[in-house]
Amino acid sequence: MLKDIILETTETDASEFTISYWKVDAGAAVHEGDELLVVESVEDKTALAVISRHTGTLAEILAQEDATVAPGDRLGRIEVE
Repeated sequence: MLKDIILETTETDASEFTISYWKVDAGAAVHEGDELLVVESVEDKTALAVISRHTGTLAEILAQEDATVAPGDRLGRIEVE
């Protein structure tokens, strides 16, 4: 079953973010609580880590590095068992 990685932000009121870099590659095993990628607020340059809510395999990266994304956007998908 595929689970979406959604950009959720509670630490800032920013409405736009840039994907700085992914910390894991597609096909890699991930665990709940792992940092998957880092995003940076366009408004105030605050860097935030996106944490995995699931254990499984990073099946797909939907938002590439340097892409602009907003809260609620799908960034990738994790295949869970």
